Amino acid sequence: MRSLTAYSLFELLFALAIVSILVGIAAPDFQGLVERTRSDRTIKLLERAIEMARIAAISSQQIVTLCRSRDGGECGGQWQDGVLIFRDGDGDREIDDDEILIRWVTFPGYEGQLRWRAFQNRQYLQFTPQGFTRYQNGNFTYCPADGDERHARQLIINRLARVRHAQDSDGDGIQEDSRGRPLRC
Repeated sequence: MRSLTAYSLFELLFALAIVSILVGIAAPDFQGLVERTRSDRTIKLLERAIEMARIAAISSQQIVTLCRSRDGGECGGQWQDGVLIFRDGDGDREIDDDEILIRWVTFPGYEGQLRWRAFQNRQYLQFTPQGFTRYQNGNFTYCPADGDERHARQLIINRLARVRHAQDSDGDGIQEDSRGRPLRC
């Protein structure tokens, strides 16, 4: 016969206290992990949209526009609403009857702000049939809803349509922009 092992109330309370302490220690780190993952996912989706637009311009031998879109049917709204990619033969940033919608990219679970800062402050990107931007360079910066700059991310885009991620070169936990300044939210 097996004997039943019983635990005293004191032992159960002691084990519960230890588990509570461990959860309390791990919870802030877990929240930081969630925010970093959300930031990285948002920037990765945006990077894929940029690459998709560039490839579409090269393969179709037409101008392709990437713009912010709230409804997936026309340019407008905020960058965090979504990104519209379409063949734009006449370069007017509007989807005409003879132009093709390539994709509308949204950011599921998005909770923050996405900004595009560019030369000439154009709130769109256009890619030429050679795969370059139309004399546009700039950056997309993601800031989480809580404004914690440790979770801010940035994509830097040059005129040749090459994309690179901002890095934390000084090891302070905050990435720096193309000029070496810490990202600010």
